[in-house]
Amino acid sequence: GDLEQAIALYQQAAAEAALLPPEELASVWSNLALALFKQGSAAESVAAADKCIAAKPEWHKAHYRRGDALFYLRRYTEARDSYARAQELAADDREVAAALALTAEAVQGGVWFRQLLPGREFAVQASSPMEELIFGAARQMQNHIYLVGCATTRECYVVDGCWDTDGIAGFARRNKMRLVGAIGTHYHFDHCGGEVPPQMAAMVSGPFGGKPTLPGLREMKRDHNTTVHIHAREVERIAKQCDLELAEISPLEQGARLPLGEAGEIEVLHTPGHSGGSVCLCVRPSGGPSGGAPLCLLSGDTIFPGSCGRLDLPDSDVDLMFESLAQLRDLPDELKVYPGHAYGGASTTIGREKQAGLLRPISKEDFLRMFAR
Repeated sequence: GDLEQAIALYQQAAAEAALLPPEELASVWSNLALALFKQGSAAESVAAADKCIAAKPEWHKAHYRRGDALFYLRRYTEARDSYARAQELAADDREVAAALALTAEAVQGGVWFRQLLPGREFAVQASSPMEELIFGAARQMQNHIYLVGCATTRECYVVDGCWDTDGIAGFARRNKMRLVGAIGTHYHFDHCGGEVPPQMAAMVSGPFGGKPTLPGLREMKRDHNTTVHIHAREVERIAKQCDLELAEISPLEQGARLPLGEAGEIEVLHTPGHSGGSVCLCVRPSGGPSGGAPLCLLSGDTIFPGSCGRLDLPDSDVDLMFESLAQLRDLPDELKVYPGHAYGGASTTIGREKQAGLLRPISKEDFLRMFAR
């Protein structure tokens, strides 16, 4: 209602253009372009931005408004030109520079990928004492969260999205991406949210006590309208932990593939060990010079640089982890591996782990002895 009223008022003011000096007329067209954009009327927003440019050609905001609307219409080359002109007119404007960089990615196409870390891209500014405790725990746990999608369609999945779901969604939105799916690499609370185990409760509840819960898959589904994906072995557990209906969860199996728009797909590799339903996610671009060779592996808590996920938990299995690592050893040496925590670094490669990590040649007997409880 308010938006429609604002559009009507701006349109009325623009219709009386002869009565307005160019400076004021440019502001009217700029505000109208923004209001139309927020309404979803991108083509009309472009037309209003064009009128703004005609009234004040050297105003960077006019070109920026035009770029936003063209980007929404996926007219990326034109959007890039508009943002580039805006940057020429306002070289120090960081918002314009960021939009231009995103548009260059969209023009190029392919897989869109971001690695997020608490305290850096999300879990930064708490809005309550309880949230401050949660954000502090997130920074202590050093969980990596990933956004993987298509640079052209601007749709993406979030992998292990919890702790600060609104912050994660806000990061995606600022990067002109729309969340369509949430994938958990395994059920643990620091990857999927929901009810926190009693032994970890004090970390996120402090003096507040009670049975704390973390935002995670439930909030991604209910608040941000994503699909929810977890390995079939852990669907029932996640439904209870995250207060989701079974029908709201899409079970994953070995070899399942999730589409990344025009950019490729995510292949699911079942890698039990750390938990029974642990998965790694192999990101595979479509065609191109690489011929569809994998781009990277999101390893959850299966591989860390120089090590693997904990195997002393009640439902972990050393034998299964040995077999899972053997499966991953067949991947290309140059494949980049992104782990679920930042404990040993932001990334590694399959080749590096074959040399100095747990993908190196090792007998099962030695492996079992290494992790004997």
